[in-house]
Amino acid sequence: MSFIGITNYKTPSIRCPNKHHKEFYDGKTLVDIKIEQLQTSGVDHIYISTNDTNVINTDNITYINREQRYCDESLMPFSEVTQQIFNSIPVDDHINAVFTFTMCPLFARYDEMYKQFKRSGKNQLAVYPSRHFYMDRKKLGVNFMFGPWQAYSQDIDPLYQSPACGALSTMGDHRKAGYHIPINFEYFEIETYENLDIDTEEEFEVGQMLYKWKLNRS
Repeated sequence: MSFIGITNYKTPSIRCPNKHHKEFYDGKTLVDIKIEQLQTSGVDHIYISTNDTNVINTDNITYINREQRYCDESLMPFSEVTQQIFNSIPVDDHINAVFTFTMCPLFARYDEMYKQFKRSGKNQLAVYPSRHFYMDRKKLGVNFMFGPWQAYSQDIDPLYQSPACGALSTMGDHRKAGYHIPINFEYFEIETYENLDIDTEEEFEVGQMLYKWKLNRS
């Protein structure tokens, strides 16, 4: 075993009730889809951290029980949650692992990310390069300047959004980082539609439409 997939989810979901158990597309849930995407990408085994008790291990999928205290966002910093997840995976530090979230159903290019990881020798973080005009609370431009020297959107420096759809490194580096963003990483740029992170019911419905569009497009 040299390449594993790690994903996670917790129940219940507050902003989008039952999002991990209700049908997302063609009888499949968000969890089902993420498992399929990881398997298609060639991972040797999948580990899923969850507090869901209605799960069954298989030859290639192992569910790791997450204690309830690691599911309460009001009590537990997210960095401690991810550290607990990495420490609970029963593999050695040299094993390569991609860490992802089930609520990102539109990104599935983990095989490409792994190839880039092997080519460059650097850890990978999936990011979306956003070329829009951003302002801060002080009403100042973040990535552009007001006035006649303002650049067109295609010419401004992008800001990079990390939607938590993929972080790839060795397990040792994951554990050192203790977070969903690895150490010593380079950007793995993703497309606009791949950037969706489903947290609300509206995003769930938008995700369903985009997922169907993606399948029809390919």
